[in-house]
Amino acid sequence: MNTPTLLRDLVREYVRSQRRTANCGDTASTVQCHILTELLRAEPCTQQELAARLMLDKGWISRGLDRLAEEGLVTRTPDPADRRRVQIRLTPAGKGRALALDGRLDMHAKALLGGLTADEEDQLAPLLAKVLGSLRADRCAGKCSVGARDATYRRADRADWPAIEALLRAGHLPVEGAAEHIAHFTVGTASRGIFAAGGFEPHGAYALLRSFVVAEAEQGRSHGTDLLRHVLLDARQAGIETVFLLTQTAEQFFARFGFKPIERDDAPPAIRQTSEFTSLCPASARLMALSLCDLNVT
Repeated sequence: MNTPTLLRDLVREYVRSQRRTANCGDTASTVQCHILTELLRAEPCTQQELAARLMLDKGWISRGLDRLAEEGLVTRTPDPADRRRVQIRLTPAGKGRALALDGRLDMHAKALLGGLTADEEDQLAPLLAKVLGSLRADRCAGKCSVGARDATYRRADRADWPAIEALLRAGHLPVEGAAEHIAHFTVGTASRGIFAAGGFEPHGAYALLRSFVVAEAEQGRSHGTDLLRHVLLDARQAGIETVFLLTQTAEQFFARFGFKPIERDDAPPAIRQTSEFTSLCPASARLMALSLCDLNVT
């Protein structure tokens, strides 16, 4: 038997055996088992994120969550940062059930390896890790969502500019002059690299928020909210009192943070003289402003 066929047969038999061990015989209870173990690794999640991570139909996920909620194993609550999103978490009872299930599955895997000598197991571990790495890379080919707990936000540096520029161009946003302010940029990173960026141009007590972008594949997962929090906190720590921005499509998003539309003529001279204000953004772009004095995004 060749190696690819052996791998497929191994995975097929292993999954069947794990399901028997977990007592997940029918389709509905199997989905519930998947949800419990996935939440143990990546809560809180939205229903959409669970469906994407497990690659299961949203209808099955919804019905599985309904049953788990009826049993008191999960809760569904509005996301404080975006009340249109519902976060799913394990209850204490749900976590206990998930840990017990995880323990049974680990013991099952350990028993399967019981026929190997210590040397054979040592040889197998790095080979399995290599195959696992290939599987994860294949899963993330093209589009692979970054969960909130997988994302890290940090100050950008010069080496990040090529990735930031690529994001801006993909989002049809101006790149001119952005590199000059890289020290005031924040980037969102995950295992696949930079997926979000944003920064500000400081002008005394004022700043212009600019180059705010999240990769298309990662939009709708609260990354924009998390990124904006970091950028605004950095601006406040830098002594900025008021932040301005120009937008054509995201007025409602920024309004949730307290940004208010103002007339262009009401902007301070330092902001009106920026390249984004004078030439890069069209005259139809809406000017918005936010005072950072009472900022509360922690």
